[in-house]
Amino acid sequence: MNTKDMQTRTPVHSLPQYPEFRHVRQFWMPKRKRVAVKVVAGDYYVSSQDEVICTVLGSCVSTCIRDTTIGVGGINHFLLPDADCDILSSSNRYGVFAMEQLINAIIKYGGQRENFEIKVVGGGNMMAGANDIGQRNIAFVQQFLKTEGLAVSALDVGGLQARRIQYIAKTGQLMVQKLKDSNNERTMALELENQRSIQQQTNDDIELFD
Repeated sequence: MNTKDMQTRTPVHSLPQYPEFRHVRQFWMPKRKRVAVKVVAGDYYVSSQDEVICTVLGSCVSTCIRDTTIGVGGINHFLLPDADCDILSSSNRYGVFAMEQLINAIIKYGGQRENFEIKVVGGGNMMAGANDIGQRNIAFVQQFLKTEGLAVSALDVGGLQARRIQYIAKTGQLMVQKLKDSNNERTMALELENQRSIQQQTNDDIELFD
């Protein structure tokens, strides 16, 4: 192997840190010079490794939570709140279960609620109509956190654009990219497909990036 090949080949953790996330594929992110994982709609991920957790949000919401003392944390990605849904499920696609799964996993691996730092992203009005699912998701997560006595340190929600986010739980760094209209259309189409499938069954702490 020549020197150039050695420089371009980058070590990747053999597996995600915790066993319940072994299904999540890792990849190398050259721009961040870190291993990264992608969280899909209806899933969540927790780690204390120095890795980037990525997802793309339209009307969906992700809550990023970490214990600031030990650096364990992660994100969820939920499609709908429980309230006013025709079908209730224990699926992580619904907000209340997504929140409970994330918080419980962080506590399981040593986190404590009194040390939580919480950032909320997403909830765009992708359909530009009266049925603003994004706003319902935002209202749900804000009420959930208020009821649980958990404060939000940063918020980037609403609007008409989809978002790509990158979160490093170990440090709490959250980066948000507002996507262009063409990406909005793809995100909206994916969310409509996910929603049909279900029916058939403080801001300075957030960085914008190009």
